[in-house]
Amino acid sequence: MGIQTVSIPPSPMPDMPLEAEQIIEGNPVSYGLIAMQSDDKTMTCGFWECTEGKFEWNYTWDEFVHVLEGQVIITEDGGDSHTLNPGDTARFSPGMKTFWHVTKPIKKMFTIRSPEPLEGF
Repeated sequence: MGIQTVSIPPSPMPDMPLEAEQIIEGNPVSYGLIAMQSDDKTMTCGFWECTEGKFEWNYTWDEFVHVLEGQVIITEDGGDSHTLNPGDTARFSPGMKTFWHVTKPIKKMFTIRSPEPLEGF
């Protein structure tokens, strides 16, 4: 297999909604798409964007993100807050509980490493 490439998709991307119980404040609307996966589907790369609002996100996999546009303040449950702006990169560990406050509509690229194949994402 050769090198796979992908370009940043235009907005809006397909719907990738948050669950109602995740939303803390506002009406954040999210979109995203899977750009590529490893043959065994344990590595997934894609793009995601979200409008302003606050929500909870619990990680069940390793995730690396790179912010392309916007701003978000992410607070670890019982821990520190981190403000991510365009050009910033972060890693989230499995089992981590976070609270996202999207202050400017955000677009990010993500890479996920899951213990099991990620199907139907």
